Amino acid sequence: MGKRPAFEASTHSAHSGRDTKRPKVDNSYERNPPHASGTGEEVTTARDLQNALFFDQSAQGDFRSGLNLFKRFLDSILYSTEELHLPRKRAILREYLDTQKGRGGDAKDGLFLQNLTQGWDHAVETNFNAIISQVTAVLALLLKVFASHGEFLAYGTLLAKTLLQPSVARRFVRSTSAAPKEENVIAPALRLLTELTKFNNGAHARAVYAKRDFTLDPKILGRNINLGREQSAADHVKKPSIRTTAIRYLLTHLRYQDERAKSDILSNTNVVRAIFDHIRTDPPFLIYEILDVFKNHVFQDKTIARHTKSRILNGKALSRIASLYSYEVEQGSLSETQKAPDQLAHDFLRLVCTDPAYGVMLPTQGFYPSTPDDVEGEQDDAPVYGHDLGLESADSYAKIGKVRNIILSEFVQGQRPYANILHQELVVDIFRACPELVADYFVKRRDFSYDPKLTSTWIGYSAFLYRTIQLPVPEHFGAKKHYREHPPPVPVLMDSILPQPLNQQVLSKCLNHNSELIQLFAIRVLIVALQKLHNVIQELNKASVTGSSKHWAQAAKRLVSEVSRRCPSIRTVFLSLKRPGLKGMKRESITRLLRLYYEVTPQVALQERFDVSLPLCNALVEAEKPSTSPEDKVFRVMELEHWMQMARLSPAMRWWQKQKSLEYSPFVTLLRLLVTSKEDELYGGIKSLLSDILRDQEMLQTKTSPDALDALIASLGSTSGSTTPSTEVLEFLDDCCSRFTKVPMKYFDDVDVMRARAAHSATEVGPFSTLLMTLVEQWPFKGGETATSNLADCLAQWLSRLMYLLKLIGEDEAMLGHVRDALVELANPAYKGVLQDAFLWKMGKERAKEALKLATGADFSGSERSSKSPVPPEEPEQNKKTRPAIDLEEPPVEDEKHTGLTRWRKKELGEAIDDGDVGELILCLCSDHAEIRIQAINNIRQLAAAIQSTGRNEPSKREAPEGHLCHGINFELQQLYLLLGELLESVDPTGAEAFPYVGGALAARCAGIVADPTLPLFSTVNRFLTTSPVWDVNSLLRFFWHRIVASQPDDESTYHEEVNWYLDYLMDGLRTRADMELFRRSNIFEQLLSHYTSRSCAASAKDKVVRLLLRATHVGGSTTLITRCGLITWIQMMVGGNDARQRALKILASRVYETCDQNKVAAWSSGTIEEIVASLIKGQG
Repeated sequence: MGKRPAFEASTHSAHSGRDTKRPKVDNSYERNPPHASGTGEEVTTARDLQNALFFDQSAQGDFRSGLNLFKRFLDSILYSTEELHLPRKRAILREYLDTQKGRGGDAKDGLFLQNLTQGWDHAVETNFNAIISQVTAVLALLLKVFASHGEFLAYGTLLAKTLLQPSVARRFVRSTSAAPKEENVIAPALRLLTELTKFNNGAHARAVYAKRDFTLDPKILGRNINLGREQSAADHVKKPSIRTTAIRYLLTHLRYQDERAKSDILSNTNVVRAIFDHIRTDPPFLIYEILDVFKNHVFQDKTIARHTKSRILNGKALSRIASLYSYEVEQGSLSETQKAPDQLAHDFLRLVCTDPAYGVMLPTQGFYPSTPDDVEGEQDDAPVYGHDLGLESADSYAKIGKVRNIILSEFVQGQRPYANILHQELVVDIFRACPELVADYFVKRRDFSYDPKLTSTWIGYSAFLYRTIQLPVPEHFGAKKHYREHPPPVPVLMDSILPQPLNQQVLSKCLNHNSELIQLFAIRVLIVALQKLHNVIQELNKASVTGSSKHWAQAAKRLVSEVSRRCPSIRTVFLSLKRPGLKGMKRESITRLLRLYYEVTPQVALQERFDVSLPLCNALVEAEKPSTSPEDKVFRVMELEHWMQMARLSPAMRWWQKQKSLEYSPFVTLLRLLVTSKEDELYGGIKSLLSDILRDQEMLQTKTSPDALDALIASLGSTSGSTTPSTEVLEFLDDCCSRFTKVPMKYFDDVDVMRARAAHSATEVGPFSTLLMTLVEQWPFKGGETATSNLADCLAQWLSRLMYLLKLIGEDEAMLGHVRDALVELANPAYKGVLQDAFLWKMGKERAKEALKLATGADFSGSERSSKSPVPPEEPEQNKKTRPAIDLEEPPVEDEKHTGLTRWRKKELGEAIDDGDVGELILCLCSDHAEIRIQAINNIRQLAAAIQSTGRNEPSKREAPEGHLCHGINFELQQLYLLLGELLESVDPTGAEAFPYVGGALAARCAGIVADPTLPLFSTVNRFLTTSPVWDVNSLLRFFWHRIVASQPDDESTYHEEVNWYLDYLMDGLRTRADMELFRRSNIFEQLLSHYTSRSCAASAKDKVVRLLLRATHVGGSTTLITRCGLITWIQMMVGGNDARQRALKILASRVYETCDQNKVAAWSSGTIEEIVASLIKGQG
């Protein structure tokens, strides 16, 4: 630092640089003070300005007085209150400026306004701060006048060129670097530079930047930006601080410079960050200018590189901006249209923190964690060591779950989303843009307890959790274009659905709390969590279909299991529903939650074996009661829909059993509610539920459009003189439906008998509703000759309408005629006429026809007097084309990577079992390659050794008997150890022969069962393992057939689940011709065809049998299926019996015949098989 000049060191001259406006201090005096001038002194000619602004070193006081006079003159032009004198003043100024040009009329040969520049030079040389301050202030004001009046733009250009000449520009350094206490010197210079930079829309901004050594020194500017002072917003307007003036100068450059200059300026992070370090102390107008310029001219400027933007805002700067959320605005400092600083900061942070283009946020991968190979471009290919990230335990997430957006991760940790609504919106927006931060946030914020307390903090945190869970699932889970090969980590998905604070204990406490508000918060959180789980499972299933990896399905299963552990038990939710006085929205919310349990986590809901019949009946009773308000009616209907959906999903639902609280069975009660309701839009879900129930029972046909259910509803709703169906009709229908469901085979046989009497074959009979046979059987007890009741008239009328409508929709007229004749034959003479004319259009059936037409949109014009039934409407061509294609079930191809050989080593044993890695290892025994089989045998032996060593160090194992088989083995893994031992004894130890998939698939599936004693098949598999130490592959299929399908189940509620497991095992085990040979020896296909036709075979099991038969055609089983099992004739019989899978069966027939030995089949059948297949294919077309 240079020595201080003598002038500054002088005691008498220490204060000589002060402006005339500043008060005089004791023991100080002004050097060459301005001469007093009267207030009435005015500028009347240009000569007055020339005389006043003439610089003479010996008359510096006069020069200062002239500067004051010139300043007042410029103020009168810039802020004129007298418009009449303004043209004259501008003319005087123009005349004066013309006299101040350099030689030759321009500034090429000299300086513009030489008197002012000479005075400025002399003041700098003599350290005369007062003149320096006055000259720079007058020049800044003069430039402002030039900018506001277009006629002076040329003069402004001359002045700008003069100021930017090196001899003048270097004077800026002297002013801007003055001592911090000399504000009167620094501020005018900064104002002059600001006006110079923005003059004429930044025409000289580049030239100013070119002289940046004098005009934009980073150290000087950074120091000035930090020179702030505490003062009110009003004082900031009257006399801005050095910080305010310096920031405005910097912002001017950011407005008018090009991208290169701005990038260079922004690279000086000390200057830029100095703006944000003290932004909380700035006035509202300056905060607005700062954030507006950085938003519009920096972050949204696409020409500035992203890496330049990324250096502007670090975690500290973001925190400083976020501190504006608690900014206290002085009263009257904001206009009505001006935003408060907290809202300005909120909008700014939401912009820069949620888009990678602005530099703060790094490109995100959604739910996938960060890896060392990540780049900011395409990230669709996960590294090899990341393949198992979708299946690790929740505890290990903290070790491997690294995030890329470290700045945002630290920033959101410092926010208080539970206490400030703007904080909450910001954090949620950041979570939406960076899903990876959700799990990271809650893993690090374990200090907050969610134990229910009715405080503002707890309520705010609940709202924050609710909004976080509500966030949508990223497309492809964050991958760029398509799903990756493996799913995201389950813990990351888990924390996005139910964050860490939400566990079973806490949520159960909330549901059992005395406060209704806490209960409602917990219910809402659980509802949105299960809805999000449903969306995630849909995405996982979609990815599983499009990809070949099994990890997607495993991740979905694991995720449901993890969520089930964190959710309260369904019993807790049921108990909260039983609280007294529960009505309206809260009751509907609880039933909605129960419905989601059944839909999303059925294994949890069905464990309780809760009978849905009673609450459904209660909901039906409530729905039929008159309501006091429309809202109550809507809530009742919504609650009824929830119970109906639960009943549809509950296997224990008794649809046909009459409850004490209901007049009819639940099915007929729903039917009555649908018929009598005047608000069809409220009960839209009832009809689809009734259709599903009837489809399972095969009570009413569904082949026509409208179908038999539509006809039944129309017949009940068209009773003459009444808006509700007759009680006798409903009781009769209820009784008939109940009888049908108890012994359905009897009525199917009755249909066959009636068809035989009419001499019709199965293929000649059209659509027909089997329930009619029950009506025929029960009709004599109500309207027969021996009937004692005289109330059968309404029954006869209803039967007549029903028969008419069934004929109208296209049911087989011949069969309907036989039904009518049977009813007439058994009827009392009083009702024979009504029934005899059932098919005639008279008898007041117009209302029934119109009701059916209104409900279904069908057109029956011209068919009233027809003697034949109208042709059922054919399916439109576009619908035929959009029907899903039947999968021909080709066997899966062997994975050439054989990742199952090593993946089990990367995880804990329990985790490897749950994820199916042990099963994949076992399937390697069935590989076509001998070296793979040998490796599989060695790996299984190592796995068995690892299991054996799991409990050797446990004290409880040391005293075990020496000869015990499972000495030193963890009890939970004993059965798996036994399974692996028997498997090794059953395979070829040399690996020379492949193990059949019939055995490999069984071992792979049993590995997951023996590890979980709660599974239904646990006891069956353990009986099998204790039967023999070596497996006889030839008897495996028969053993499990007799144990699962052909035997009385231990638990009737799990029978269909066990059968489905067995059929899935058959599907997985049939992959090669060797497997097909084992199937043939075991006579499995004959038994499956027999089981298909039994009443105990569920619809899902029938679908799987058809799929298995299609699989057999790929492994050389077609000829065996035709000649040994009679498959073609069996298909003909099923199609003739109107089986619901006719299209799949016809494709199966075509596929079997195409792949069989046709010569052998033709010789065996004398050519009849070819004719049958041709007729089936023709029927398909």
